[in-house]
Amino acid sequence: MSKGKKGRYTVALLSVLYPLITIALVFSIWAIVAAAVHKPLIIPSIGATFNGLGVLLSSGDFYAAAGFTLLRTLLGYIISLALALIGAVCAALFSPVRKLLSPLIAISRAVPTMSVILLCLLWVSNNILPVAVCVVIICPLLYTNILGAIDGVDRRLVQMSRVYGVPMTRQITQMYIPLVLPDILTSVRSTLSLTLKLTIAGEVMSSTAISIGQAMNMSNMYLDTDILFAWTIVAIVLSALLEGGVALIAKLCARWRDA
Repeated sequence: MSKGKKGRYTVALLSVLYPLITIALVFSIWAIVAAAVHKPLIIPSIGATFNGLGVLLSSGDFYAAAGFTLLRTLLGYIISLALALIGAVCAALFSPVRKLLSPLIAISRAVPTMSVILLCLLWVSNNILPVAVCVVIICPLLYTNILGAIDGVDRRLVQMSRVYGVPMTRQITQMYIPLVLPDILTSVRSTLSLTLKLTIAGEVMSSTAISIGQAMNMSNMYLDTDILFAWTIVAIVLSALLEGGVALIAKLCARWRDA
């Protein structure tokens, strides 16, 4: 085996090994703390939690709740990304738009998340609230990151393309998109899991029907701590799957860019 292939295999092995070690440490600490406290209502054992997870997986309500929460997350994120993309492009092209949006973005980023949720409780229905919360909080983050990526394009390349009369469509497809897309995907990967957490938080506060948040709220109300922990594991897994999907898309885009 060549050194190059051996090095790649080593990197791949370590990329799998380190997360497994981290998970093992977390579960070890969990088991030690649960045994030391010895109060299942406060910290359930690993066995009790996974028994609760098995009960959830055997119920049709589980898949409905997880599916609707995931749907709300993706809907809120798609709306946020579309608004942020439109706003960032307009701000990059027109200085007055940038100046108008700048204070609004600063204010929206400074507003506490709980204030957004409580105000949305007054203004929108329970079913819409999780999506509205995501848009209000995630859109400014995406706008800032996308605008920064556009501003980061080498000005010399832009000037050169203008000097040589490169059509705008070609500038967009062969210069802007390849240069900006990696930064946008990095931003998407870092904010998508946050969107899921915000969605669940909104569902908890509004008791949104058929949702992970409502199920967590009910578990807390009836002191089913093992079920609450089980739903938490479900949320973590969903978050990891979303990030993994974005990472896969990023790899495919990198191959397209290098082709």
